[in-house]
Amino acid sequence: MAIDIPHGQVGVRTVSEVRKAGGDVIRTSGKSPHHATLSGLTPEKISNLLTPTYPNPARQQ
Repeated sequence: MAIDIPHGQVGVRTVSEVRKAGGDVIRTSGKSPHHATLSGLTPEKISNLLTPTYPNPARQQ
């Protein structure tokens, strides 16, 4: 099953890594059954946590 992530680049972390950084990940509704919301971190911390980014493997060229 392919996951429809519309973005060209993705950052990847586990829920435990996000929580260790002081944030939280909560399952929420969205375009995918795997959608979740990250909260409790500043935009700068989120950016640092999700860097480096990788080309989205779900997007076919």
